[in-house]
Amino acid sequence: MDPDMELEYEFPGVVRYYKNGDIERFDGTVIAPATIDPTTGVTSKDLVIDKSTGLSVRLYLPNGIYSDNKLPILFFIHGGAFMIHTAGSPVYHNLVSCLVGNAKAVGVSVTYRLAPEHPVPVAYADTWDALKWVVSSCKSGTEPWLSKHGDPDRIIMSGDSAGANIAHNIAVKFDRDVPEDFPKIKGLLLMNPYFWGKDPIECETLEPDFRTWLDNTWHFICARKFGLDHPFLNPMAAAEKEWMMPRCDRVMVTVAENDMFRERGRKYVEVLQSNGWKGEVEMYETYGERHVYFLAKPKCEKAIREVEAMVTFINRKW
Repeated sequence: MDPDMELEYEFPGVVRYYKNGDIERFDGTVIAPATIDPTTGVTSKDLVIDKSTGLSVRLYLPNGIYSDNKLPILFFIHGGAFMIHTAGSPVYHNLVSCLVGNAKAVGVSVTYRLAPEHPVPVAYADTWDALKWVVSSCKSGTEPWLSKHGDPDRIIMSGDSAGANIAHNIAVKFDRDVPEDFPKIKGLLLMNPYFWGKDPIECETLEPDFRTWLDNTWHFICARKFGLDHPFLNPMAAAEKEWMMPRCDRVMVTVAENDMFRERGRKYVEVLQSNGWKGEVEMYETYGERHVYFLAKPKCEKAIREVEAMVTFINRKW
């Protein structure tokens, strides 16, 4: 076998990366069109906001919005282990359409650059740039869906898995030197967040091969720049308290019973409650399900109930 074609890393069924730099993605490559959703009536469109990097967003507007009423902004960051998916992936297009339609919010779903070609922290930088664009567009009028309907003082930053990791890191640390008039994120909605660490906690798996694989996955997506207990991955272990001080008023964390990251999500809630953070935090747990089950089974009863809980969080009185 050609040594350049030997595998350097594999996420079975998702990604293969070869020593010569070639990459194969087996998931997250299909794109759903931006259009009017026949189920929710939500309208969507795609915009490139930085041609030099390809940074883009998919915007969503709920049905029945005819005036200049200001609405909450659901700022959504997709998961996929930092390596796959876009805002247009069908599972994410459907999820955001559902949330926007039920919450009556303006939706902004980000397509950031993927690892390993663009290792962490590129995804954080792209997402931060997208958030700044959203706030600017609400104020400047350059994007009418945001200038007419988006309320920059009611931004709910959300994401699942790796997207939840990104959301947390933007909310607590990344580029803290913001202008005084830059709005504070109103809420942080973390769906089955991807946090990890060197040492097992609580009931976390002790299986060495599995932990080694997860460890190597993080090393792969960050090009070995950040260790397993770096606050990007394990904020609960950070010596600096600010890594667990999200710049928002309230946080909701969802976890699933059979998710390998469940204990980290629970720990995140526990630390928020005990470290002096002044906001409100809640946890929503689904029993008998795996990591981000709601993407694969959006019409099951448990997923419907979880979406209802997230919509309630988005629409809670300010």
